[in-house]
Order: sequence, then C-alpha cells, then structure tokens
Amino acid sequence: MHRACKNVGMADDELVPDHPGEPATEPAVEDRIETEPARRSRLATMAAWGTPVLLVALVMGGWSVMRTVNPAEVVPAPGAPTAPKLAASGPDQVVYRVDAYRSKVSYEVTEILAGSSNIARGSTTGVAGDILLDTADPDASTVGTIVVNVEQLTSDQSIRDNRLRHDYLQSTQYPLATLTTTSITGLPDRIEDGVTYDLELSGELTVRDITKPHTYAATAIRSGETMRISATIDTLLSDYGIGPISLGPLVSTGNEAKLLIELEARDITADPVVGELASGDTSSTAAATSTVSFSSDVQPILESNCASCHTPGEAGAMVWTLDTAAHAAEAGSGLQLVTGTGYMPPWPASDVGIPLQHARTMSEADIKTIADWAAEGSPLDVDPATKIEPAADALEAQFTIREDLLLTADAPYQGSTELTNDYRCSILDPQFAEDRFITGSEFRPDQRENVHHALVFKVDQSQVALTQELDAADPGTGWQCFAGMRGPGGTQGAEGGTTGSQLIMGWVPGQRPNVLPDGAGIPMGAGDVFVVQTHYHFPHEPEPDLSQLAVQLSDRTDLDEVITQTYLGPAEIPCPPGETGPLCDREAVLDRIEAEYGPAARAIPDGLMLLCRQPLATLQQLVDGIASSSCDQRIRRDGELLAVHGHMHEIGKTFRMTLNPGTPEERVLLDIPDWDFQWQLVYAPQEKIALKRGDVVRIECSWDRALIKSSEPKYVTWAEGTEDEMCYSTITTRLPRETAAP
Repeated sequence: MHRACKNVGMADDELVPDHPGEPATEPAVEDRIETEPARRSRLATMAAWGTPVLLVALVMGGWSVMRTVNPAEVVPAPGAPTAPKLAASGPDQVVYRVDAYRSKVSYEVTEILAGSSNIARGSTTGVAGDILLDTADPDASTVGTIVVNVEQLTSDQSIRDNRLRHDYLQSTQYPLATLTTTSITGLPDRIEDGVTYDLELSGELTVRDITKPHTYAATAIRSGETMRISATIDTLLSDYGIGPISLGPLVSTGNEAKLLIELEARDITADPVVGELASGDTSSTAAATSTVSFSSDVQPILESNCASCHTPGEAGAMVWTLDTAAHAAEAGSGLQLVTGTGYMPPWPASDVGIPLQHARTMSEADIKTIADWAAEGSPLDVDPATKIEPAADALEAQFTIREDLLLTADAPYQGSTELTNDYRCSILDPQFAEDRFITGSEFRPDQRENVHHALVFKVDQSQVALTQELDAADPGTGWQCFAGMRGPGGTQGAEGGTTGSQLIMGWVPGQRPNVLPDGAGIPMGAGDVFVVQTHYHFPHEPEPDLSQLAVQLSDRTDLDEVITQTYLGPAEIPCPPGETGPLCDREAVLDRIEAEYGPAARAIPDGLMLLCRQPLATLQQLVDGIASSSCDQRIRRDGELLAVHGHMHEIGKTFRMTLNPGTPEERVLLDIPDWDFQWQLVYAPQEKIALKRGDVVRIECSWDRALIKSSEPKYVTWAEGTEDEMCYSTITTRLPRETAAP
C-alpha cells in the first residue's frame, strides 16, 4: 500500500460520474420544502406553469438585463444569486419572480465510466430572475436577466461536482451563468389561466466568459399568481470550452449536453418574499449497524493514500479537499469509484514491457474496505471535524529532497489572456563559487491552474551574459522563449540543448521530485546558472506566478554524470472526411502557428516528418477518428537507463516507447494504453538496462479527435499551445565514468 502522491499535479478526484446505469437520486424540489408552515401552505395552493422565456435562461444560467431594475426586494434562498429586477409600468403588467425554493435547472451528459455508458446528471436550485407579463399586449412581455449559481451544481457524486465546477466551469472566477432573451414567438393575443402555450425563445447564454446564441422551445402555463415553465435545451460542451471531458481511463463524456429547466415564478405583488431553502446537514454520522469503522479501518487508508495530495496546501486540494472526516464522508461513493476502477492512486503505465519501480497501488483488501464503507452510507464513528493527516511512508521518503537551495525569480511573472499560451524563461542563479553536483531537484509551480509544464536548463557561464541580455530586453520577469528563439529553451540540438546549455529536468502535472541514484549527479560549474522555461496557459485572467526550484546538492566531486535527452515524433491529426472549415487546412494552421510562435515553430511539423522519415499522407490517415505516428531514432550515448517519460497534450490516446523494436533485444520501455494529461509521470526501470550508442528507440503516439474541445473543425499538428499537440519523450541516462563529458 502506497501513498498516492506528494507535491504533484492532480488527484484522486479527477471527476467522478454516476455509477453505471444508476440515475441520480436527488429528491424532487417539492420534497425538500421546509421552513414555516404558513409558507408551506401558501405554496401548496399555487397551481400554474409560467412563461417559457425564463426557462432558457435558467437552463445554464445567463446574464441578461432586459429591463429596468428594482421594485420589490426579496430575501434570496441560500446560494441563490441576485438578478436585476423588472418593474411593471402599467396596470396590465405583472412581474413574476423566480422562486428558487421551487425551481431547478439540471444537466444530462452521456459518459463512459470505466468502460460502461451511462447518463451523468446534476442540478442546482440557485436561480434568480424576473418575467414581465403584459396581459393586454402579450407580445410586449419580456424576460429579464436570468442568473444561475453554477457553484451550487450538485450530482450524486461530490467529487465529480468539485471537479466540474473548479476545472471546467471555473466557478471560483465565474460563479454565475446568465441568459439574455431577445425574442419570444408563439405568444397568444390573450393569456388565459390553465392553458399551456408552446413558445420559441431566442437569446444569448453566457457560461464563464463565453457567450453563444441559443434558440429553443418551451412550454408555459399561468395560473393566477403562479407561472411554471418547462424546457430542454440541447447544446455542446465544446461551445463553452468545457468538454468533451476526458480523464484518462476513468471517464470520458460526449460533446452533447441537455439542459433541463423546471421553474416556478410568483407574482411579486402577491408574494414579495422568497422563502429560504433549508441548508440541511450533509455530514455523516456513525451508523449503529456499520461493520466498517472509519477510525480504525478507513482513516488509515485515506491517510496513507490520499492525504498527501488532498490536505490543504497540497496539489490535489484545489480539486478536492480532504481536511476532515466530514470531507471523506461526503465523498464516500466517489472514493469507492476511483479506487475500485483503479483510477486512483494514479499509475497510467501498463504491465506491458519492463517492470517499473514505485508503482502507486492500493491492496485489494483496502479497496474492498473503502467499497464496504461507502455501501453502508459512509458512516463516521468520530467527530466530523476530526483532522485527516498524511501518514509517514517509506516510498514517499524516496521522493523527498533536501532544500539545499530554494530558488525563485526576482519578481512574480504577471501573464495575460492576450497571450493564451505563453512560454517564459527566467534566470535562477545558484551563485556557485565552485563546481558542484546536483543530486535532486523539484520544480514547484505556484499558479498550478496556469502552469502547463516547465523545463529546467543548466546554462554554462559562457552563456550567462546572453541570458542576461535577453532578460533585460524584455519587460517584466524573464523573457519570451518560444521554440526557435535565442537562448536556452529556444532551440535544442542533438545533445538535448543549445551550445552552452543542457536540459536537466522537466515538470508536468503528476510528476514527483527528481531524485538521482547514489553515486550519480548533474555537474554544475562555478558561475553556471539555471534557466527555467515555463509554459503558461491563460484561459482566463491569471494571478502573478512565483514558482520555485528546489535543489539538492552533493559535497562529492566524483559522481557519474546524468544526462536527459529528448526524442520526438510527428503529430498530424487532420479533420475527418466530411468535416470542413478554414482551420481544416494544414497551411492555415501553420500560418496561425507562425503568427503566434514564430517561423521556427512553423517549421517543426515538417522537420519532424523529415527526421522520422514519415510521409504526410501516412500520418494523416484516420481510423475511427484516431490518428497515430511513430519515429525511430538512435541512442546518442552509451550509458545506463535511469528513467523514461512521455508527453502529449489533451487529446492524447496512447503512448509507447520501445528499445530496438523488431529485434531479439526488443524491450518495451513504457506503455500507456489510456493517456491521462493530468498524470504524466517519470518512470524508472526495476532492473539495470544498458543503452548503447546506435541502439534504436521507437516513439509511438496516438490521438483521439473526439477529445478536441472546439466546436469548429480544425487540423491539429505539433506546436507549443495546449490546444495543439506533441509526441515528446525523454530518456535519462547515467554515463559510464570513462565516457562522461568533461
């Protein structure tokens, strides 16, 4: 049994959908009514469905100010947002206000969970908005701003909810979704009570910072002081940049989503105060009949496998926080799912090929304990406020380095959405007065939501003046360093770096600290510096970033030299037959790449085809939407294999690295059958494997077009952006003493 992670990217809760075939069991809105009996009685007398205009807005929320604001203040339900108020301007006009106490907006998305297809469902009652009905001239009726609190979206899995809200809806920054209605068709000449009207509404829906037009059908009924609305809107996740969602082998979703609206609105002259929703007690308590003890059975498992990632301050806490026993109880069914499917603890590599060290695993007995506890309702036999603390673990101790140096840039880097994919280099000077060896390192991203990956170069003292010149010429912290630009990180040569610089480590989500074996190290000369190239991705306004580099040093001077070299393959993912659009043209995409990253970046895709002797026509073949490539390259230095690593972006499907393919000496060094962008680990072999100059290493990558988060068809090729792709790998080698570079 091992702890899942320490100082890594994502965590156990990547997204937890419904159990296969099991619909959400959220009680009907009516069943959740509490509060004062008088209000219950008054609500029970309401009978009528309302105007459909509101419906659209509620579907996913939306900003929309349709009229003036104000009359009749209301007491909003807990979590219900505030929406602009409409005002009646004549005796024939009536304002109906959405009652969050009796309204609900839901979503339905098809998902593949651990190989089984089912429907994921979630909903929110955090809804606000007004409808103005003109009884004398129905065509003059309007729908005001409809606002939905997306931070209240809940399903039967709290882990899924946290992931959806935080990573996809970005609800911390964009807590409200809004809808503006611009037209209503189908209104009669005269509104009659108890009659259902079929309407068509048009408007704009805003989710996060993306606005899209929508036209949809709705039904509405008015009955006296009450209006009820029902509607279903079909939309695409990709329209709002939130899908299709793919979390490796655990879960993936389709692109189509249904938004279902059930609204009830009240005449504000008859009901000026909206009742409060009961918050309820969501904490679990110990069940007398429970056969699994949380304190003695479950808590030790969580503290050994989950707490190092999910307690406050750790990487996984931004997705799901495991601070107390109550947090564990709330996520019981989700913990059962991610551990039972093998998705957590994370270990994407398969058993194909060489045995690998340090596999993150849980015992079958522990997995069953979690399942049994969840099946009993996740009861607690401790105070819900009981703290969950990471347990000491021998494996994680192997990935802990001394902080002999902790380096940061002189000032934080402030990025901007004006450059969504930003490559920034910065100098970190260890101020070595004598030659030293590095025996461990760890890049620690500050703004994890924005740091896509980082590469660390050692720069010879002869090149320090160049890096200082580049830094001084670019305002702000560091300088821009896309591929092909001057300086470390700009152009890599055959030995893994420009003259005077060498790649020594990298960081991607999910990676552990880099700890070198005894007797080995990376040499740094007196006056040498580090240059960190960070790839930032800014989908929304970022906070200043001040990432850190921790370094462990050795006092020895006789260590074997360790080098890291890159091996690349092409990435060519064309539009499928029948799909057309401006960005389906490869040349148009290369023009875009050149405009964003420079002429050298444009040359990379063609250069990789030449390097790998792969014709474009072969690379562009799609099989059921899957593109693939391979590249055979030669090992450049004799040595002992220490580690391998593969890197692709968000539509990656499979990755494999093979040594001497098609020969009796063939060895699969790494096989990842279900690529997971959130877990890009460095893998070390259990046995000693000798690499000889001239050996062949084959890199194979594949990509799934169904994972592209864009509604516009586009050709995807190798480039720097997160929305582009790569087939990138590294091999870390320990050089024999007699052949080590001086």
